[in-house]
Amino acid sequence: MRLVVSGLFRLVSSRFFRCAYRSVLALVLCYCVPAFSNGAGDNPDQQAARIVVEHWPPWEIADDEKRQQVTRGYAIEIIAELFSRMSIPLEFQYAPWRRALQLIKTGEVDLLPMVAENQTRAAYMVFTVPVYRDPILLAYSLDTYKHFSWQHWADLSGYEIRAVRGYHYGDNWRDAVQEYGLTVSESATDEQNLKMLDQGRVELTPLLYSNGVSLLKGHGYERIRFAEKPVFTTVLRFGISKKSFLVKRLPEINIHLNTMKRDGTFKRILGALYRPRLRDKH
Repeated sequence: MRLVVSGLFRLVSSRFFRCAYRSVLALVLCYCVPAFSNGAGDNPDQQAARIVVEHWPPWEIADDEKRQQVTRGYAIEIIAELFSRMSIPLEFQYAPWRRALQLIKTGEVDLLPMVAENQTRAAYMVFTVPVYRDPILLAYSLDTYKHFSWQHWADLSGYEIRAVRGYHYGDNWRDAVQEYGLTVSESATDEQNLKMLDQGRVELTPLLYSNGVSLLKGHGYERIRFAEKPVFTTVLRFGISKKSFLVKRLPEINIHLNTMKRDGTFKRILGALYRPRLRDKH
């Protein structure tokens, strides 16, 4: 890169060569900047924040066939705006959920979007102020039950429930599984669980409401409904590896996130999912 720019610089001695220089330099920079980067800041020595993502609509969306090139989604927009304000460039890296947690633990990436705080994760992550609060609801198929409701954990005994490995459904959920012997098996993704639910292979699956609505719409599952009572209302945050340079900037990150809630940025990005009560809660 330095050799290319140095060679071009020697040619800048006339108006013609100045124009040629600008055109070629712009082309060189386009190829040198990572394909999935916000490009924040003009300092080439600025350390980039490495963000680990996967296809998890509506927060992180991959449109490619293999669902590994996340390029849009509400969380992506919030992160892009946040780090643009901090003049920190971004690098996005794909990894499935359990692998993403391991990458955060080892410090190979800096930030994991839309993660719930718990004691286990707190051993290797620090967490931002809340980004979004979302209920986890039990989904069921109308082909299996005309209506499903529950009030107490004991009511869930005897049902075939399918969860996702590594997901946090709340401490009460974990305790209830043990205390009432709930029949819970696990898959790698919510998509797998919804497919099994639609096929009648399981009876219930817990889903974050925002994510669940997006998945149902995207896959055309018209016969799946949600029970009204939440399993848990989760507080989604950005999780930062304790080995990341971003730890020292956590107070600044929180200030910017809260400012974005007040100045209308969250409302603009989230649209119908926007919940004003997030503004004043920490």
